[in-house]
This record gives sequence, structure tokens and C-alpha cells, in this order.
Amino acid sequence: MTEIEILFIGRSNVGKSTLIRELFRINPPVGRRPGVTTKPTNYQQNDLVITDLPGFGFMSGVEGFKRIQDEIIRYVEEHHERVLVGVHVIDANSFIEITKKHDVPVDVEIFDFLLDLNIDTILAINKMDKIQNPEKELNEIVLKLGMLPPYKQWIDRIAPVSAKKSEVYALKKLIVKRLHYAGRDDTIKYLR
Repeated sequence: MTEIEILFIGRSNVGKSTLIRELFRINPPVGRRPGVTTKPTNYQQNDLVITDLPGFGFMSGVEGFKRIQDEIIRYVEEHHERVLVGVHVIDANSFIEITKKHDVPVDVEIFDFLLDLNIDTILAINKMDKIQNPEKELNEIVLKLGMLPPYKQWIDRIAPVSAKKSEVYALKKLIVKRLHYAGRDDTIKYLR
């Protein structure tokens, strides 16, 4: 069989590594502070590759930010043909505030970048346990990413989750669906 990849991409400290740990039978290092993942890290499960990309957004100085962002873009461009699904992880608790601070936020650029490369992208909206009004927040998030609310019409692309509370079923379901449609039911066994 041909090697396929599921990649996790997003800002620093949004829970990419924690989601990987909750979804798969692997234990990437996680920390309390941002920046534990400093380079693309691949976890091989036979011909399924799970990739934890470094986060962007918390590096000190413009140089560090630019270097990490360039490395992420280079990695995705070099491997996009084998990527079955890209999981773009955002922090539900801070996404709206961050996007208000920038004309074109990096999160929006990354989401568009994945779509431009024709990568089937799932938006994992993490830390939902910290949200007061989930429906309102989710509608604002999809709008910022260029999708029309209500968010429920994007249920095939949006997965509200809470990795720390092990509430990842919505994301697992979407990944399983992609693996099944790709004829790769043989790789579903690597999910918890």
C-alpha cells in the first residue's frame, strides 16, 4: 500500500500533540508551555504517518516566527501529495481575539494554504470546555475562516473538541470517515 499522512498544524499551545496522544496509540511529548515541538515530528504506523508540526505564534522575535513558518510551509509543500487529511487545530478560547489583532491572521492563511494545496482539511476547534457560548463562538470562527454560519452546516469539516478532557470523538469520527472513503480501513486500527 502507498504511504498516507495525517498532519496536525496550528499555533503553539493549541493542543496538537495532546490531540495526537488522545487519538492514536503514540505519546508525543507535551508541555505546559508553548514550543515543545520544534520541528516536524513523524510517527510511523506501518504505512500511516502521523505528523506533529511545530506551532507558530509564540516564538521570540520575528526571525524565529519566520523560520518556523517557512519550515512548516516547506514541509507541507514537499509532502502534500501523500497527505490524506490535514487537521488544523485552533484554540476556541483565543481564536477570535487573535484574529481581531491582524488584517490577515496566520491561522486564516494556513487554512487557505491547506485548501489551495487541495488537502482535505478538518478544523479541530480545541478547548471547547472553556467556552461560555459554544454556538456563538463556533459561528464566529467559521465566518473568520471564510465559511458562512451556521457552523452546523460544516459538520463534515468542523470538529469541536477538548483534548485535555479526552473529548475527541467528533475529530476521530471525521478522520475515520476520510480513511474509509480513501479505501484505507486497514489504518483505522491505529486510532484509539
